[in-house]
Amino acid sequence: MLSFAIISILISVSCLFMGNFIYYRNPHNQLNQVLAIFSFFVGYLAFTDFGTNYVTSSEQAYGWIKAAFPWMFTASFIFHLALLSTEKFDILKKKSTYLIIYLPSTIFAILNLTTSELTQGVKIGYWGWTYLPSDSIFYSLTLLWTVALAILSAILVLNYYLKSSDIKRQQAKYIFIGIYIPIIVGILTEFIFPALSIPAPSILNLLMALGIAFIVYGIWKFKLPQLTSSIISDRIISTMSNFLFLLDEDGKMIHVNFKALELSGYTEKELLGQTLDYVFPQINFKDYSSSPMENLETILTKKDGKEMPVLASTSIIKTNKQDVIGLVLVGSDISQLKEAEEERDRYREHLEDLVKKRTQKLEETNQELKKEIIAHEQAEKKLEDSLYEKDILVKEIHHRVKNNLMIISSLLNLQSHYITDEKALNIFKESQNRAKSMAIIHERLYKTESGRTIEFSEYLRTLASELFRTYTLGPEIKLNLELENVKVDVNSAIPLGLIVNELITNSFKYAFPDVKGELSIKFNRLDDSEDDFELVVSDNGVGFPEDVDFRKVDSLVMQLVNNLTDQLDGTVELDRSNGTKFIIRFKESNILNNSIE
Repeated sequence: MLSFAIISILISVSCLFMGNFIYYRNPHNQLNQVLAIFSFFVGYLAFTDFGTNYVTSSEQAYGWIKAAFPWMFTASFIFHLALLSTEKFDILKKKSTYLIIYLPSTIFAILNLTTSELTQGVKIGYWGWTYLPSDSIFYSLTLLWTVALAILSAILVLNYYLKSSDIKRQQAKYIFIGIYIPIIVGILTEFIFPALSIPAPSILNLLMALGIAFIVYGIWKFKLPQLTSSIISDRIISTMSNFLFLLDEDGKMIHVNFKALELSGYTEKELLGQTLDYVFPQINFKDYSSSPMENLETILTKKDGKEMPVLASTSIIKTNKQDVIGLVLVGSDISQLKEAEEERDRYREHLEDLVKKRTQKLEETNQELKKEIIAHEQAEKKLEDSLYEKDILVKEIHHRVKNNLMIISSLLNLQSHYITDEKALNIFKESQNRAKSMAIIHERLYKTESGRTIEFSEYLRTLASELFRTYTLGPEIKLNLELENVKVDVNSAIPLGLIVNELITNSFKYAFPDVKGELSIKFNRLDDSEDDFELVVSDNGVGFPEDVDFRKVDSLVMQLVNNLTDQLDGTVELDRSNGTKFIIRFKESNILNNSIE
């Protein structure tokens, strides 16, 4: 008996260690959380086995048997782990799932603790004390429930293992072994041996501890749960060339990136907890916590007291209930640009003075007049060169913005290779497409003479083709483009491009479950107007649900479409008569007037 008691206490200690290890490995991962709780649970059951094997009297043994009253939760935990490890997240989103998994076990555990309907006494074996099962219907139901969950868990894990491949299959192998060991051997020792009247000690806790060890090793070996979107976002933010300040709802800094520290001269410890006016004395947090700002020229006060001109923009962070929980301020140093503008203004003032003085001497000799004309022409040439340099600088800004967006897109693409979660992978792909759609606009602005307008029809063709290749759709999906050759201002092009990106992506993902259909994009002026435009994105797919209001649906795509349409000061309509058709109309002069104001 003593040897079995020692084994039980070793199992208990091992489970406590593994539970702590896997939880602190990644406390935000749900698989780690449930596996840690299960480890503690098995450790508790092993400790009750220790007490049962250690005592000598039947009364004490029955007390320890009663202490293990929630043993039927074992199958619930295994089934929960099976759902998590096989990525059945759509099932786990429903609250009813948890009631189905844990409510029957809770009822059986309460019956086991308060009555003798499940265990009616104890008996002695060569290994120690064990319980006498009751012959009631409740004990039979408990066994049926436990076995059913165990078999269902085994089927889920086996099916997932057979369908997995590459590194995902390697991780599935350890989960497969970890769940099958206690299920197969547990059924053998707990049900088949007793049915054949073969006396054998219960080693289920040892088997479960061994199964947990396999799963923990699989998670530790592949380190997949540690790869989270927050880690990737932090890496991108820390290396971006723009400064970034993240503030909470009270306007206090809770995160700054490396560029912000470099420009301000402060350390991270000196900035965290400070309000925004600590480094931006001209910006009042309350003024921008309700509405975002774009391209605001302001002053950043450095640690040494020097002032630096910057160009900043803010974005409001909200919950799903539209409660403001923080603010992001992003910007860049424009000291060189401001110096160039000041130099240009000084030279222009000097030129005007020079022209005025020369004009007063026009009535002097013809020789003096020729000299003045030559000087004036030289000054004009320098002014043109200065304006040309400014145009080059604007184009360079577009070029750098494009490069930054492509870097972000490339980083997302690289990181997506390490993601096995299909949902997270789709989020990365959508973020990559958004960055790429804006990068294409800045690339075309860089190549234009004005740097303000682009040929939007060519942009839409490029964007649609890029998305078509990204989702690698088959030849049965047809793409129809009916685009008028018009130029669109950058203030319209960026939100309009993002709208098209979201609607095309949404159609590719959901409209054609049979991988067959037609997607159409139409863009043209309205009634020969110069600045009234209409964008139509439609498909003949499964259609938008009739009972869903697209303006209120809890979907990032629809929220982006509605918010970006508001930014265009336009309207959006949905036609469900034949598939899905989104009609967006806007007036470009409204956007230009808003940007000037």
